[in-house]
Amino acid sequence: MSSAGIVCLILLAATFCLAQNERNCVLPTGEILREGEITDGDCLPCFCYRGSLVCATVQCQSTPCVDYDILPGECCPSCPNGPNCLLPDGGILAAGQSTTLNDGRTCTCVAHGHYPTELDCGSRSWHG
Repeated sequence: MSSAGIVCLILLAATFCLAQNERNCVLPTGEILREGEITDGDCLPCFCYRGSLVCATVQCQSTPCVDYDILPGECCPSCPNGPNCLLPDGGILAAGQSTTLNDGRTCTCVAHGHYPTELDCGSRSWHG
């Protein structure tokens, strides 16, 4: 739809009209950004540049746990229970702890700082 220098966009049952000489951007949510405006979104900050939406991606580090969670207001996962490893039976073992499996092997959860932990069970290791 177009009439006398006005462009109307119909997005998800909502209509937005913009002057054609303005270089605006439309977010996937339907929100309109004017030239030079920046979104409030922390996890996907975007700005409107010459009618194009330019977005930056947030790079998250690997988590040293298997039961990570993304807390409200955060973009990247964190480890609310600290670093840990996933046992072959699906259980979780805290970093620095050891356990004996049903087959008699002893497994230790080894932490590597901010990198994924490693479950060391002697001849076989599992990452994560």
